[in-house]
Amino acid sequence: MRTPLLDTVPTRKSGLALFPAVIVAALLVLQAGAAASPPLREQGHQDDTVILPGASARCGFPIYGRFEGDFNFTVFYKNGQIEREVDTFPSFKVTVFAPSTGKSYTSASPAVLHTTYTNGAAIGSTAIAALTGLFEKIDGVDMDGGRFVFDAVVVDYDAAGVPLIRFVREISSVGPDLDAPIRFQRCAAMMP
Repeated sequence: MRTPLLDTVPTRKSGLALFPAVIVAALLVLQAGAAASPPLREQGHQDDTVILPGASARCGFPIYGRFEGDFNFTVFYKNGQIEREVDTFPSFKVTVFAPSTGKSYTSASPAVLHTTYTNGAAIGSTAIAALTGLFEKIDGVDMDGGRFVFDAVVVDYDAAGVPLIRFVREISSVGPDLDAPIRFQRCAAMMP
């Protein structure tokens, strides 16, 4: 026999049955609100040969640098604004050569650049960039590598929307440093 009370008041058992459904609904709402924008990824290969003006001026003859390797840029967003970036250069190489002396050297230069942006990486905003890796080993002369931290400023964006920065000043450096400016060390390696 049914009583009017049982028809209108849910039992404790039926309330517990609804509890998981309420939790699932709440998690879905919270998850939707916390979802971040997917990162922007750019991959490619660089292969540029340029004259090295400092080393060339120091030696009095043309010295060139070839910078070649793969790069991976990943830009992370928070609340729709660029927050940070991680760039990797896993197979990067630097070749310095002087055609007039026939001298050259090639250095593996794998590196990672971690950049933290302010103001959503707007042009003119500041950033902190930490570069870690082997930058250049000059055979028989010197080596430069470790971890360098720089104040930087956003100067532009590439075609994919990745911020371009300019280092403003070095904040810290840990690891083997060159004993003299790089133009002097490159020149020394290219002398006949």
